[in-house]
Amino acid sequence: MNYYLYYAVLTIGGLLFIYTLSSWFSTKRKINEYDTSVSRTTSFFKSLKSKVSLWYYHFTKGDKKNLIRNIAISCFILFAFFVINVAYIHIDRLVFCLIFLVGFVLFIWKLGQYRNKKTFNAMFPEVIQILNAAATSGAGLLQALERCGKDLTGQLGEEFKSIHKRIAIGEDPVSVFEDSYDRYPYKEFYFFITIVRTNLSKGGQIREVISRLGRVIADSNKMEKKKKAMTSEARMSAIIVACFPVGFFFFMQFAMPENFDFLINDPTGRYVLYYVFGSELFGMGIIWWLMRKST
Repeated sequence: MNYYLYYAVLTIGGLLFIYTLSSWFSTKRKINEYDTSVSRTTSFFKSLKSKVSLWYYHFTKGDKKNLIRNIAISCFILFAFFVINVAYIHIDRLVFCLIFLVGFVLFIWKLGQYRNKKTFNAMFPEVIQILNAAATSGAGLLQALERCGKDLTGQLGEEFKSIHKRIAIGEDPVSVFEDSYDRYPYKEFYFFITIVRTNLSKGGQIREVISRLGRVIADSNKMEKKKKAMTSEARMSAIIVACFPVGFFFFMQFAMPENFDFLINDPTGRYVLYYVFGSELFGMGIIWWLMRKST
């Protein structure tokens, strides 16, 4: 009898899950309607091409001159991890190469996103100030964008130079700003793009709207700093706790060589080693996810 009840509950739960999933996909299709004139295959390859271009942009930090240097650094890192694998971890070489490739792609992607966000938060308020000054002096929007490209340094300055150059030669502002938004997908930049596109198409006074956007960004930055200050203790505690297994692993090599040899050379010991580091990475991933949700 208990078995029938168990299977009945499991079946009902599965049906409810399928119903909820189908409703969610239906709602998602209504919200994000596909353009029927473009096939899904074409849309997929277009999105994939955009992602590859964006990864290349992150890898070179927006400057093609960094390509050779970064490739050399990547090869050195691969060699270092390969030596560590041969000496300690003993994962199959093909599996190691696949893990390293996936990890390397994800690392560059996340590092590029973090670097872009940091640069954007530091320099975008200056963009607002330059636009306000240009609007006050009576300069046009294109002149203001040109001034942003000249006055700003680094990737964001190059971005505004590219925006001004492409719009000045007659490219569609929608495609120009969509390409730029792919590299800087932040809500502040989205509002800025909306303001600029509206001004280019319909005209109007931009100074007041830009001033309001500047105040909103300043308030948002203050709130972000407060959130980081409130979670700093928890983040530091998580990092310290995560360092304990790694430190103890290297400590075992000198204090308990027999146990260390068991973990490294014995197949059963390697399973224990993989479990320890895998569970630690899983736990750190959960902590990172919770921190992102809280901030």
